[in-house]
Amino acid sequence: MLGATACGSSKSNSGGSSGGTSTAAAGGTSTTAAGGGDSAKAKAQAVIDKAKQVPVWKVDAQPFDVTKVKGKTIFNIPVSSTVPYVAAVDKQMQKVATEQGVKWVQFANQGNPTQWAAGINQAISQKADLIILDAGNDPKLVIPALRKAKQAGVPVMVNHLYQNGEGPDPSTASLITAYIAVPFNESGALSVNYAVAKDGCDGVKAPLIITAKEVPPSDGIVNSMQTTLKDLCPDAKAKVVNVPVVDWGTKIAPEAQSAVSSNPDTKWIFPTYDSMSIPAIQGVRQAGKAATVKIASYNGTPDVMKLIQSGDIMQADMGENIEWLAYGNMDQAFRILAGAPIVKGGLENTPLRVFDDSNIAEAAPNDFTGGFGDAFKTGYKKLWGVS
Repeated sequence: MLGATACGSSKSNSGGSSGGTSTAAAGGTSTTAAGGGDSAKAKAQAVIDKAKQVPVWKVDAQPFDVTKVKGKTIFNIPVSSTVPYVAAVDKQMQKVATEQGVKWVQFANQGNPTQWAAGINQAISQKADLIILDAGNDPKLVIPALRKAKQAGVPVMVNHLYQNGEGPDPSTASLITAYIAVPFNESGALSVNYAVAKDGCDGVKAPLIITAKEVPPSDGIVNSMQTTLKDLCPDAKAKVVNVPVVDWGTKIAPEAQSAVSSNPDTKWIFPTYDSMSIPAIQGVRQAGKAATVKIASYNGTPDVMKLIQSGDIMQADMGENIEWLAYGNMDQAFRILAGAPIVKGGLENTPLRVFDDSNIAEAAPNDFTGGFGDAFKTGYKKLWGVS
């Protein structure tokens, strides 16, 4: 979580599927009282200044013997193998797993729930010790397969799907052994705060929000964006475009091109996930708007972080650290494999940090996995009982 501080304790507290568009009003008509003007810009800047600080590692969890996981098998089913962010995190998760002697099986797919179900069935037939639904697979879409996994005695973990403080709904809760929650909604608020801090309310009169409604966290992120717009700039009206994951490579660019060409007040684009930013940038360039349109998004995908350093359209990323995510995900996974107490509520507390031109150099080392320090590695290894 942003703004976390380190403290000690006996437990180790140390440091939708179819396309379409809609236009949503983000407030009333007054630019005084509720927000707007210089006060909005100052308020947003204060939020961003705090969010640029290096987060502190803090996890409330019991230590355990990680050597118990050696020789076991994790079968990982990502939401889609075509999403760069997911591929980057999975690479790091595999590294952490294999360092502890765990066999890693990666199930390639193109984001179709039928493929996820096939992966679960394959994991059962291969007698995997743990199935991970990774980075956005909605368990409600594969309930029959999850029931088979439970009957076969194969535990299932879900990561990067639930907002902090939330978890599986009743239809799937009994089929999921553990999960990891993350600060999705905070990312949406930070993207809007960044744009307002940069350009004031004049810059966000008609922003474009690009979402993927079939990915469950998307609605929460968009709602957070809209709420923040309403608070800071009541006259803003955001256009929301829905592009399913399978269409990101073909439909985001024309949607972005159309939006910025048709409305001169569209000066900011807020993709809910930063892998959307790459085709969005293409659309901005095709519209001839590279000098006037900017993008702020969320995730911290290395290939997108590089665009902050090398270009002007990609202004900021509300970045997660893919190594920190990998350690957090594997901490919960190792606990399942070792029969250790899981982290309650999935609160591994993987944080966000705002990156832009002012601090992107801190993230650049090791293929843009820096900028978060190393305390999380030391902390997790201490929990696991390894040096």
